[in-house]
Amino acid sequence: MLNNLLNTLNPAVLTADAADVFPRVMGLDANMVYDSIFTAINVIVIVLVLSWLLYKPVRKFLNDRKERIAADLAEAATNKADAEEKRTLYEGKLIAISSERDDILESARKAAGERETEIINGANSEAAVIIERAKLEIEREREKARDEMRTQIVQVSALMAEKLLGGGMDEGTKDKILNEAIAELGDAVWSK
Repeated sequence: MLNNLLNTLNPAVLTADAADVFPRVMGLDANMVYDSIFTAINVIVIVLVLSWLLYKPVRKFLNDRKERIAADLAEAATNKADAEEKRTLYEGKLIAISSERDDILESARKAAGERETEIINGANSEAAVIIERAKLEIEREREKARDEMRTQIVQVSALMAEKLLGGGMDEGTKDKILNEAIAELGDAVWSK
């Protein structure tokens, strides 16, 4: 029956004249059908055997790869979150350090200003003390010069009086005249 079917489909069997017109490229004969069926069965068997042999390993390989990729993605997400957290922490630390630096600089400026004021006040105080000492020293020197001048005036006056009077004066009279002369001269000289 299969042979009859194949013969009816074969153009060479249908008409002898048609074989001359259409040359046969591939004959649809029983041998070709057997080969085609055998090839199809072989392909199906090979596919079934290979799928039976390779399905589980390939499936396992793909599942392992999928799990590995998922683990890598999860680890990457964790690392990214950790890196973001550290970045935020370090940015906070940098801001705190910057703020602390500004505080330190401000306190240093304030301390320097206070120290400057302290040094200026100390220098002014020392200058005032030095000026006061200089005034006192000048006053002492002035008093000393006055005393020396009085002493010299007294001595000169005594010598002049002695020469004028010719030495006939006693000590009490001499002292009285000298004191009067010093009092008159002293008041006139020192009041200027």
